[in-house]
Amino acid sequence: MEKPIKLISIVFLLAVLFVWLHQSDYAFLRGWQANGDETEAIPVYNGEYRLIFDENFDESPLDPAIWNDQYLASWTPDMESARAVYEVADGNLNLIIHEDTQPWNPEFDGTVRTSSVMTGNRTGLHEFKADLEVRNDIEPFMGFISQYGVFEIRAKMMNSLGNMCAWWLVGIQDTPEQDVEVDVFENSLNFGNVVTASLYAHRDPAAREQHFIYDVGEADLSNEFHLYTFEWTPEGFVFYFDDEEIGTFQAEVAYPMISILSAYEGRENWWVGPFDPTAPYPKVFQVDYLKVWKKVPDEFEQVEKLKIVSQDEATFTMAAGQYAIEHGQLVGFPSYVTLRYNDGTDTQQWVKWEELTPATLEKLEKPGTFKLEGEIIGVPEAILGNRKATVQVVVD
Repeated sequence: MEKPIKLISIVFLLAVLFVWLHQSDYAFLRGWQANGDETEAIPVYNGEYRLIFDENFDESPLDPAIWNDQYLASWTPDMESARAVYEVADGNLNLIIHEDTQPWNPEFDGTVRTSSVMTGNRTGLHEFKADLEVRNDIEPFMGFISQYGVFEIRAKMMNSLGNMCAWWLVGIQDTPEQDVEVDVFENSLNFGNVVTASLYAHRDPAAREQHFIYDVGEADLSNEFHLYTFEWTPEGFVFYFDDEEIGTFQAEVAYPMISILSAYEGRENWWVGPFDPTAPYPKVFQVDYLKVWKKVPDEFEQVEKLKIVSQDEATFTMAAGQYAIEHGQLVGFPSYVTLRYNDGTDTQQWVKWEELTPATLEKLEKPGTFKLEGEIIGVPEAILGNRKATVQVVVD
C-alpha cells in the first residue's frame, strides 16, 4: 500500500500547487498585490501583458473610489431614478431590473429603465440625443480610466424580450471631441443568439461609425457565463468571444475612456423590439469580473517590482482671459496624467489639480507660461511616492 499512498500524496500536492498558481493570478486588488497592511509594487503578468485593473466583485457595496452608480446623471430630472439597483453576491455583480423600476429619463428616453454602474462621471458626459438639457451638475469623478489595453469581462445576459445587456465605453470628454462610444456588446434576446458591437464617433472627427454582428452558434448567452474581450491599440479594436476573434473596428482613439455596465428594459416602442410583459422579475445581468491588461513592449522585459520611470507632462493652451471654471477647475483642463513604468507599460491616472488661487487667475489674464501641480489618484503610495502630476499652462 506504500506506493499508492505516495502517489495519492503527490497528486494531491500537485493539485494544491495548481490551484495556488491559478488563484495567484487573481489574488490582486485592481492590479496591485496586497501584502499585509501595505500594497507592494509586485506586478502580475499574463503572457506578454501586465494586469492593471482587477475587479472580482467580492465586496458590497461597490467601491465608491472606483464605481459610480448614477447613470448619466446630468440628464435626468430625478437623480434617484438614475441610481443602479444591484447586489454583489457569490463573486458576481448583479445589475437588477424590478417590475417597479422607474424610467431613468422619461422626457428623452421614454420608458427605458436601467441599472448601470460606471467607472467615471462628469457634467455633460455622453450627450446621447440632440437638445439635451443638463439637469444636474456632477462633480467630476474618474474611478478607472485607460487608453489602450486588453479589457475582459465574464458575464451572463438577461433572457427576456425587451431587455438588453451592454458593456460600453465612452471618452472622458476633457474636450467635446473626446466623445467616441464603443459598445463591446449590446446583447438582447430580441436580436437572437448573437453578439452585437458598435462604434459611434459622436463629436470625434477622427472616428467613423462601425458595426458588426456575430452569431455565437450553440453558446447560450442567457444561461451561461461567457468571456467578452477586446484589445484596444492605436490602430483600433479587436473583439473576442470566448477567446475567438469575432470582429474589428479601425479607429485612432487617442484619449482614455471609462467603462459602463448596463442592464436595460424598454416596455413601449423601444428600438430593440417587443417587450414581454409576462417575463418574471427580477431580471438580472450578471458580471463575474472586469480585468484590464497592458502589453509589455517588445523592447522591454517583465520586472519583479514596478517603478515609475517617467510621466507625460500635459499642456493646456488658452487665450488670455478666455476661460471658464467648474468645480474649481478650468473647463477643458486635462483630467489625467500618463505614468510610465520600468517594464514599458503605462497607466492613465485621474488627477485632482491644485486650487485656482487669485494669483493663478491673474496669470490667466495675460500671455505667459506657468505650471500647475496635482494629486495623482489611484496609485499605491509604495509606487507613487511623492510624485505629482504637472501641467504646463500656455496663455496666448
